[in-house]
Amino acid sequence: MKWYLAQMISSRHFQDNLERVHWHLQQAANQGCDAVQLPEMFATFGLAENQVIARAETDFNGEIGAQLRDWSRQFGLWLVAGTVPVQLPQEDRPRARLHVLDAEGELRASYDKIHLFDASVSDSQRRYQESRHYQPGDEVVTVSTPWGVWGLSVCYDLRFPELYRRLADAGAETLVAPSAFTWVTGQAHWQVLCRARAIENGCYLLAANQGGQHDEKRRTWGHSLMCDPWGEVTELAEGEGGLCVSTDPERVREIRTQLPVHEHRRL
Repeated sequence: MKWYLAQMISSRHFQDNLERVHWHLQQAANQGCDAVQLPEMFATFGLAENQVIARAETDFNGEIGAQLRDWSRQFGLWLVAGTVPVQLPQEDRPRARLHVLDAEGELRASYDKIHLFDASVSDSQRRYQESRHYQPGDEVVTVSTPWGVWGLSVCYDLRFPELYRRLADAGAETLVAPSAFTWVTGQAHWQVLCRARAIENGCYLLAANQGGQHDEKRRTWGHSLMCDPWGEVTELAEGEGGLCVSTDPERVREIRTQLPVHEHRRL
């Protein structure tokens, strides 16, 4: 199958972000892609109105969800839609939710980001504390597609290999990780983490990242990539753009036969 990874530099301007999403979907359709992955916070980067959006998107039928459903149908594309804040009853903070739409605009799966980025980074932002704004998820999620099983994850999850082992155990052959990795942490760790998760599980890993200067404090690393089960990487640089790549389930089976690490596990 053919993927399109949309690398964006999302802003605080909600409608501008959605216009860029439409542009990326058009590019993907023009290049004959089957699925598109949007980065983390593709529509709501830095927005103070997250709570308002979260209440509207509980069933992914608010302005963002309805628009993406329409575009999935229009372009005939499966869509891994980064994250959108979603407010659940009896919770004081939204969840950062990834949605998977099929080519008919139907919601096939959703995943709430489990690991929240609470860290100190040597950049202008200095301190990141996602747990102040979001409630963590608690469910490992896979989704069956015409091209096999996908395992769902988001950004900071990449630092927790036990999640990806559970996804592989659940049948995932392709791992997705929409992200907004900072420039500092991305430069140091982005590719090695993505490669490790792909290699150790014998899976493809596809990660669309935010990729540039968002405001006076926030700069993201970009370098959206696909890593195959052998660890071979195809990637972009920094800046907005799209990456078309192909995955092949036969490649997964070939590598898992050559290196049957799942059969050799003893712990």
